[in-house]
Amino acid sequence: MREIIVRNVSAGLLLLLSGCNPYVFVASQTYGAATDARSVGTQLSDDEIEASIKAQLVASPVPGTASIKAYSRQGVVVLTGVVPYGSSAGITAVNIARTTQGVVRVETFFVDAQPSLTNDLELEAKIKAAFVADPNLFAERVSVVVYGGNAVLIGVVTDPTHLEEFVNDARSVNGVTSVRSYIQLINPT
Repeated sequence: MREIIVRNVSAGLLLLLSGCNPYVFVASQTYGAATDARSVGTQLSDDEIEASIKAQLVASPVPGTASIKAYSRQGVVVLTGVVPYGSSAGITAVNIARTTQGVVRVETFFVDAQPSLTNDLELEAKIKAAFVADPNLFAERVSVVVYGGNAVLIGVVTDPTHLEEFVNDARSVNGVTSVRSYIQLINPT
């Protein structure tokens, strides 16, 4: 339920930012799907996997699971978030992901603390801006999240040079302490 609310709020904000023009919103969503290296069927399957995992994380009685983010690319799930030492939230999240239909593999990037959410959000925006500024890349293909200056990249590319270029662009941002890439190389079909 929370995921539906977040998606509706996000869609509403995008509409508001696009001058209340629904065509800009639809064009943005269509462009993202069209530039993604995954087939539409794979994109839909990944969206279903993400939604299922996120719903289970929110519903879990284990403290901390609701704040863990889940990304799925070709059935490979990447879980990211803040999981303090001694917390069972990370193990619970992994178990939820592993038992979700369609999941091929589960990867994790957890930190025990996030000193400054504001700084991390600023770094995330700067990394995304670096991707957009790079004429060789489609920024829609890679998701970015930052924890304590550590950038995590999740996505798919069809060109191995693009994989390295995303990583290099993220590393070039002042304040990024490390880059962990979960970008997959796939053959376009």
